[in-house]
Amino acid sequence: MTKPSGFKGNKQDLPQKPCLVCGRPMSWRKSWAKNWDQVLYCSDRCRAAKNKAPVTKVPA
Repeated sequence: MTKPSGFKGNKQDLPQKPCLVCGRPMSWRKSWAKNWDQVLYCSDRCRAAKNKAPVTKVPA
């Protein structure tokens, strides 16, 4: 028998915030539980690009 974790599988109820580089929403992850306030980037690629100018799309 498994222990109940409180998580019912509905990921829409998890907290989200935007990535500072690409702006994509990041959902809370259990590995980020202790430092969710310090998480700023969604991936290693965005973390590496933090000092570069943001990419802007030109409308066609």
